[in-house]
Amino acid sequence: MKTVAESLIAEAAKSREAEAWVTRQLLAGRKPSEILADLRRAADPSRVIAAIGGDGPAGLTFACVLMFALPFALLGWVLPS
Repeated sequence: MKTVAESLIAEAAKSREAEAWVTRQLLAGRKPSEILADLRRAADPSRVIAAIGGDGPAGLTFACVLMFALPFALLGWVLPS
């Protein structure tokens, strides 16, 4: 089982932004366990994109909303009042 420090290092190694955020949190005096709890609560962008762009209900809903709103947005841009 990983320790809190190993888990935090693994999360920070995912990207430069994650590393910078974790570093700022540590410098601010937050406990590593609090930082990990925040990271676990945060939405994973890859999962959100997969849900929106997938073949499931969320993907279909997003496509319908986009296709409904697109003509209004384009007409408002092309034919300003």
